[in-house]
Amino acid sequence: MLSPLLLGGHEMNNRTMIKLSASEDCITLRTFSKEYHSPQGFVFLEKDLLELEEKGYMTVSDIRSFAKLSLKKTMEQGDILEIFFTWLSDAGGGKVSGRTETVRLSYEKFKAFIKESRDSGTQIRVLSLEEHSGPKIEFQSRQNLKAVAERKILRKKLGKFLGSHFLRWQGGRQITVYDDSTPYSFFFQEQTPYGSGMCGGVILHGRENLEKAYYGIHT
Repeated sequence: MLSPLLLGGHEMNNRTMIKLSASEDCITLRTFSKEYHSPQGFVFLEKDLLELEEKGYMTVSDIRSFAKLSLKKTMEQGDILEIFFTWLSDAGGGKVSGRTETVRLSYEKFKAFIKESRDSGTQIRVLSLEEHSGPKIEFQSRQNLKAVAERKILRKKLGKFLGSHFLRWQGGRQITVYDDSTPYSFFFQEQTPYGSGMCGGVILHGRENLEKAYYGIHT
């Protein structure tokens, strides 16, 4: 059984297809894109994912290859699993050749695919998430993001603000968002290909009336 995000006639474009199979203790991934097919499957242990959930990041290896895993919170796509693969294979003469590759998946759906593969004994085909044209947004917020997430009206206001502001910025590579001392508000730091960029606050104004409150940017 293939899940709705799977190939099934969709164009891959620049996305990567991941073939996932799971046994009781292991998860095996292979990647396929227009430019590259991974030389072998990469095996993770179930305990690796438990450690990832606890720490938020980790590095694992399999045969010659290795992968850096990280969990990132995003407002627009929920918890994202980002896997930075370094695929290495024997090139002969005591040498190796390889390639790096990054795939991004919804972590909630990734865990559901593992269960589906394990229960059915079948291989699942998954398409990686599309990359946004704007900078990536990573939340390092704990308290304030949780407070916003618990209030539907603020989730919508913050999501709309991010979509109409940060995701349209050109030249930025990543925007990291932290807690601000003001309730429901945040501090942000932009990273560009040349180093640190703009920084400032995403402040909720008029929080005494959440229906009329609005987010504004302060730099």
